[in-house]
Amino acid sequence: MSHDLRTPLSTVLGSSSTLLELGDKLAPEVKQDLLESIREEAERLNHYIRNLLDMTRLEGGGVTLRLEDSDIEAVLRTATARLSRRLGEHSITYDFPTELPKVTIDPGLLEQAVVNILENAIAYSPDNTEISIAAYEDRKKIIISIEDEGKGIPTDELERVFDKFRRLEEPTDRSKGVGLGLSITKGFIEAMGGAIVAASPIHGDKGTRMLIALNKSEADVWKDK
Repeated sequence: MSHDLRTPLSTVLGSSSTLLELGDKLAPEVKQDLLESIREEAERLNHYIRNLLDMTRLEGGGVTLRLEDSDIEAVLRTATARLSRRLGEHSITYDFPTELPKVTIDPGLLEQAVVNILENAIAYSPDNTEISIAAYEDRKKIIISIEDEGKGIPTDELERVFDKFRRLEEPTDRSKGVGLGLSITKGFIEAMGGAIVAASPIHGDKGTRMLIALNKSEADVWKDK
């Protein structure tokens, strides 16, 4: 953890010090590169701290649910919009029915859970690949499916993919996060009465699918009877 936090902080400090001390002597493109490094590493540091705070809330029983009947498509699109600048060469596709029953959730928690999944999909998938987001009705549940075209998760790792501090890459790869995102996602989903599972591979020998099951709103459940 100390390494994960210090690495982006060192880049921010180094780049900002260079700008302050040598700013007048640097070429515009060098200044721009340093500023972009500061922004990227500050965002990474913010991501780490957010995950640590979320895990602290989960473990300390500090998650306060604000359940309401919500439009699942709106929440999913809001989550992807938050990551629009980080998508890079990845593309997002959607598959939603014309009408989808509402779900009883905390919209903020679900949005963050989806953001965590998407961040993993972006981090572990090659550029120019697709991330697919779908939602559909299954009896009293609404199912969310998020698929990527990354290298997938080894079969023997599937049961542990939601464990804290679990990374899918080599320990030397420190740029993918601290291994808390999926654990937090599972905690948030279960706090709302839902469930999440991972499936891999899904496209030949690659790709990962995250499936989230959430409860339909009581009004829509009664409507079906």
